[in-house]
Amino acid sequence: MIKKTGLKWLLLLTIIIFSSCRNKTIQLLSKKWDCVSAENLVPPGQKFQNAQDSVNAIQLQNLVGALSWTFNEDLEYACAVSGRVVVRGTYELMDDEKVLICTPSTRNNINRYVINTLTENDLVLKSNTNNTPIILHFKPN
Repeated sequence: MIKKTGLKWLLLLTIIIFSSCRNKTIQLLSKKWDCVSAENLVPPGQKFQNAQDSVNAIQLQNLVGALSWTFNEDLEYACAVSGRVVVRGTYELMDDEKVLICTPSTRNNINRYVINTLTENDLVLKSNTNNTPIILHFKPN
């Protein structure tokens, strides 16, 4: 009887500890984040074929500078460009809070990001796309 009670308390304590860690990650993530830079937008070694390729790369870099994500504690997110929301959806944390999965409300494209850094003042996400992952650096708004 004592062993069963001890086991129940141990299980309850484990659940509480896991919940508090998850809540800490969600609390840190829950705010508006502005993208300040991105790495590997143009894969290394790729050469521009013409002037339009160069213009497209510059436009993409400017777009990244106007990008912001807002994560809420209710596991919903919004992605905005120049303050205009372009995507809404839900997110979840996986693999010991190291993987962020964003599912837009349209469910047409699920995105997975590895959380490289998450603090009060920094968020760094690495995408799992193609051979060269894009790394996004965010600061809180």
